[in-house]
Amino acid sequence: MAEKSLKKNAVISLIKAGMNILFPIISFPYASRILLPEGTGRVNFANSVIEYFIMIAVLGINLYAAREAARVRDDKAKLNKLSQEILLINLISTAIAYIALLCTIFFIPKLTDYRILLLICSTKVLFTTLGMEWLYNAEEEYGYVTVRQTVFQIISLAALFTLVKTKDDYLIYAGIGVFSNVGSNIFNLVYSRKFINVFAKSRLELKKHIKPVMTFFGISIAGKINSALDSVMLGLLLNDASVGFYAAAIKISRLVKEMITSAIASFMPRSSYYLEQNRLEEYKAIVTKVCNATYFFSIPAACGLMFLSEPLIVLFSGDAYLPAVPSMKVISFSIVGMCSTSFLNQLIITPLRKERYSLIAQIISAFSNITLNVFLIARMEVLGAALATTIVEFILPLALFFPSLTYLKSLDNLFGILQALCGSILMYLVLHASCLAITNPLLQIFASVLLGSLVYAACEILFRNRTALYIVQMLTKKLQRKRS
Repeated sequence: MAEKSLKKNAVISLIKAGMNILFPIISFPYASRILLPEGTGRVNFANSVIEYFIMIAVLGINLYAAREAARVRDDKAKLNKLSQEILLINLISTAIAYIALLCTIFFIPKLTDYRILLLICSTKVLFTTLGMEWLYNAEEEYGYVTVRQTVFQIISLAALFTLVKTKDDYLIYAGIGVFSNVGSNIFNLVYSRKFINVFAKSRLELKKHIKPVMTFFGISIAGKINSALDSVMLGLLLNDASVGFYAAAIKISRLVKEMITSAIASFMPRSSYYLEQNRLEEYKAIVTKVCNATYFFSIPAACGLMFLSEPLIVLFSGDAYLPAVPSMKVISFSIVGMCSTSFLNQLIITPLRKERYSLIAQIISAFSNITLNVFLIARMEVLGAALATTIVEFILPLALFFPSLTYLKSLDNLFGILQALCGSILMYLVLHASCLAITNPLLQIFASVLLGSLVYAACEILFRNRTALYIVQMLTKKLQRKRS
């Protein structure tokens, strides 16, 4: 098949991640005012419960299947066979997830009042399986996925403002949430005929997939424990208010991280494809470019978030959450660690089929997380949890660094990292001198983002940073095309 533009894939992935951020920013304030804390709390609780059953149904298959499908996408017969095997395993795990869910609903008394709500939210489990997102990632069909998702989110917003009118409409709100997130996946099953025929006769071999799938499942479980551990331990060791402050501190940094890591993830299928085709020079070229871009964007993002911690907290959470500001300043640095982990996992560990190292790294970080949280929360409370999270986010890429060393040796990215660091420090100093006096949070954010971007871009162009020069070259070519 004709190779799609990697630049376009990355941009489309950024747009998709941006829409995933924009939709709740628009919808939640309206829903929270109509449904009140009780209604939104019930829906959030039900969705939190369902997330665990989605994890059982998905079984870590998405990343594994995307990698394997990308490797054989030029061979129709092999892709058909692989897709049938993956889909069958996924349907079996989905059936197990539903049996476990029904047992949970009917045998835990506390969930009796949530049965209808949980059943509505549980449709996400089936739609996630039928969506076969892994196939579209392997085929690099990011445009189709993004357009489809955006259309459904727009329809969902219209439905929200039209149908959710009283606090008793929380079931409708839950259904709209399912529709916006995974409702469009039903079209994936139909559109998949462009790439595969799931009814073609094949001799299925499920056994060979079990070990790698369970490894990815272990990674997802360990990752889930890592992401929730800090909040759980704050709740156990301190109180609900501490959890609230911490949630406010970490929320925005995770949104920024998702924007960058979604773009990084879009390069994984092509990396796997090049390795399968033994096109090592092209693979190394991708690794080099993505490594440069990862730090080009993540380091200034961390510095910018650190500077804007207070106005962002005030704007998104309110003055009552100002005690979360110091924690958010610390957590801002974790963006660099998170993006480093994503780069190593998506561009080296997963394409090279070294996922066992990712599982080991997650287990190491989980134990480190527990130890650091117990030690630091007792001494520094919420700030301790933030510091523990930040340290752990750098332990993960460090653990992945050594199994990736063979492919990192050929990279000369240290100078690029230093350029990004110097540019970010200069940006921070300029912002501190010019924007600190602005008192309006929205105006301070707008002015800081605009000025900070200009200062950082100017610095990186003067430093001759390769990513900056590449972006300038790309924009110049586009302008020349428009003029001609």
